[in-house]
Amino acid sequence: MSENKFEAVSSIVDNDQQNDELFDEILNDSHLSATWQRYHLMGDVMRGETSDVINFDLSSQIATAIADEPTILAPHTSNNLVGKLKAKVVQFAKPFGQMAIAASAAGLMVMGVQQNSADTDALLPASQVVKTMPFGGIAEPVSLNFQQTSRSSEKQAFVEQQRRFQALLSDHQQQIKLSSVDVNHTPPQDKAEESAK
Repeated sequence: MSENKFEAVSSIVDNDQQNDELFDEILNDSHLSATWQRYHLMGDVMRGETSDVINFDLSSQIATAIADEPTILAPHTSNNLVGKLKAKVVQFAKPFGQMAIAASAAGLMVMGVQQNSADTDALLPASQVVKTMPFGGIAEPVSLNFQQTSRSSEKQAFVEQQRRFQALLSDHQQQIKLSSVDVNHTPPQDKAEESAK
């Protein structure tokens, strides 16, 4: 349908023009007659001349639309070996990935706690630490082998731990440098042997 026909039907509904040929066309064409009905209904609604109950029978139109829908079939499942092998590899490797993630999270947690405890020791003076006293008057250690550690010995242990870590890290970096030098530079006698072969 062209836009001009819809405008002509609208002007007839609004009593702006009289066209007998268009009336005949509206009577013979179901699409134009449905448009005629919709335009009259819109006019009635805008003027407030509708009844309280408007009866629309949409069930037949919905049933027709559903019947016209194309049928969607499920895709065929193929018994290819590659797909099954891929699924088995993923199933096998998934726990290792989960363990790697858990180990990484645990390592970060340990490093964070160590870093945080070192920072809080420097920030909190001894006077701000809450000390509790039991009802008996003095605190008794639970174990007979209990030795109270001082703040200075804890700090020395932390410094020693950091020194060992830095030593391991520098040793690792030296090993990486040496292994890359060995790969890039083969001895001249080995090159001569390779060319003779």
